Amino acid sequence: MALCGPCAAHPVYVLKSDGSGQSLRLWRPWLAAVLLAASALPAHARCTARIISGPVKVRPYGPVPPAAGMLLCARNETCSFQVVLTASGEDCAGAVVDVSDLARGTARISASRVTLYRQEFLHVFYRSSAQGELGEWPDALIPNVDPEYGERRNAFPFDLRRVSRAYRLYAARRGRPVVGVHGSGSVQPGGEYTGGLARRYVVRIVKPGAVGVATYVWRSEPGPAQASLPRATSHVPVQLKHGVNIAFRGQLRDDDFLAGDEFWFYAGPQRHQPVWVDVDIPADAQPGVYSAQVRVKLAGGAELLLPLRLEVLDFALPSTGTLATYFGIFGHAVRAAHLGPAEGEPISLELWRAYALAAVRNRVTIDAAFDFAPAYEFRPDGSIDKADYSRYDAAVSPFLDGKGTPRGTRWTSLRVPGFEKLSDAELQSALRDFAGHARERGWFERLFHYTFDEPKRDAKDLAVVRKRAEQVRAADAQIPRLVTTELEESLFGLVTRWCPVVNALEPRSRFLHEWWENRKRPRRSDYEARLQAGDSLWWYQSCQSHDCGGAGPSPWLDNWPSYMVDVSAVANRVFGLLSAVTYKVSGILYWDVAYAHHSALEQATRDPDPWESVYYFGGNGDGTLFYPGRPDRIGGNHHIAIESLRLKMIRDSLYDAELASTLRRLGEEEFLQREVRGVVQSAYRWNPDPQAWDQLRRTLLRRIAEHTSGKPASR
Repeated sequence: MALCGPCAAHPVYVLKSDGSGQSLRLWRPWLAAVLLAASALPAHARCTARIISGPVKVRPYGPVPPAAGMLLCARNETCSFQVVLTASGEDCAGAVVDVSDLARGTARISASRVTLYRQEFLHVFYRSSAQGELGEWPDALIPNVDPEYGERRNAFPFDLRRVSRAYRLYAARRGRPVVGVHGSGSVQPGGEYTGGLARRYVVRIVKPGAVGVATYVWRSEPGPAQASLPRATSHVPVQLKHGVNIAFRGQLRDDDFLAGDEFWFYAGPQRHQPVWVDVDIPADAQPGVYSAQVRVKLAGGAELLLPLRLEVLDFALPSTGTLATYFGIFGHAVRAAHLGPAEGEPISLELWRAYALAAVRNRVTIDAAFDFAPAYEFRPDGSIDKADYSRYDAAVSPFLDGKGTPRGTRWTSLRVPGFEKLSDAELQSALRDFAGHARERGWFERLFHYTFDEPKRDAKDLAVVRKRAEQVRAADAQIPRLVTTELEESLFGLVTRWCPVVNALEPRSRFLHEWWENRKRPRRSDYEARLQAGDSLWWYQSCQSHDCGGAGPSPWLDNWPSYMVDVSAVANRVFGLLSAVTYKVSGILYWDVAYAHHSALEQATRDPDPWESVYYFGGNGDGTLFYPGRPDRIGGNHHIAIESLRLKMIRDSLYDAELASTLRRLGEEEFLQREVRGVVQSAYRWNPDPQAWDQLRRTLLRRIAEHTSGKPASR
């Protein structure tokens, strides 16, 4: 095997025990190249670990990037990296990861400002797009100690086994799970894998029944497509091949297994487990290079210390982002996913707040309009007799005022409640009163009205848009009126916040008639006149980026920015610079952060739990950026929102946008455009290399530091 130059430059540390409980530290630079190979590895007993940085998703049997050098961070920023543990030749048991204080002389960044998350894998049975891949993808982030309550969760210790757990196949149609019936039993893989290549195993039930009665067939890939002869299920592990065995678990009931039940699992000569690490850099941190140690402990006494170096630059990023966001959430679904279905039962303020805090910690504003709207009592003429804002203010004021939020971060937008089922007179009164309340509280500049979502360009929908916009304008003409649509001349003066889907500003055509229609669609420059007139421009992503009914065709749906699980981390992150630099929009909208939680609303015919599937509208993760953090699943006592790896990529994209805004304020527009254009050219033309993104971030950070220090920063 030829040794790649970049790989040779980065150390990989090997964990071994001498049998007496004392750990040995072995350093082997050449192991980096070996670990990057997907081919057979020698069956040496070893566990290795490394620190990596940049927008990367580490899959369990895939390649791992080179080890990171020194991290570069601004003050008042959350700076992140990943620790990747790899089991090669044998399993690694009882893994625990922690980080020491970061020290620079007498200056300290306390370890209490470090949050570690074990990345949990989600199984993808259906691709989001032609660029997606089946199998395990890292997404849910289980905290060691959660930031909301300070409770220890079950992130650590974990066992890194080279044979994965089994995943039950669910049916899907038209881009979403199909509610079906399956057995209550499960498959438990085990053994010590002796093969030289990573394999997928598929186990399918042929004859239904209890364990011992039901029969199954199996096959592995790569290998013959033909399955084995039927075998009887058994509680006792049964050997398959390459040292892998399976056992079946059930209640000795007829419905343990049903015909057609199918389970997938994986085995390989090595397996990776990534850990996500957030370092909260204080706003008053002393600039300079800090050192720390990342410690990986294993059962049996093995221990590894990885050196960490982090440079804090001499400037602080603002706590509240310049690029505005609005992400939707529906509280009744969130409540059901945590506590079970209850007809008409609203979400509690405490549970909603857990999601709002998790979102704002990642620089994202979520919605409160559906669940905590103010209460009004009206007189017969439609005027307001009584207005009660107590519940609404209790929910939103900490986030709008930046009191009790991480770093004092404030929401960047505030949606006007829908005020449904009101007469025209009552609606006018409610809109005026709400606008007045927002002005009194200092929130009005962030206020907007979500006037219509994705209207068809026909007379019926456009008439509804006009009516609603006129109602809002009559109540208070200064409230921005947002419609998720392209520029439409008949709506000038009514719609004041244009919010097209990203695919509309840079359309691609498969067929001649599409090209003919697309040539008439407004491009970014066409919005300029409306912006000069006082309108604003937001945009959003949707299932149009992957095909709403299933994996869309390539290349027409390749490389769009995407929040899906089974795309690259760069695809999750690219939207920030596209927004702030390439297309110069002022806000990002997203329709939902917890759509998969709706699966819990109908207990009798429920879809898969969000922990099993987030496949909706043809995408794995469309409308779902959180998992329900139930104590029975993650440990602890309180329910919390479990962040996704994709949400961290969105946060980093918003940091990218903040760096761009900072450079623009410093008069560095030409530099900014030149550097960003080298990595991002358009909505579907950008560099997929994570190292290119890491280098771009470093370049932008260093340029800002040159201004704040008064001299060129050291490189």
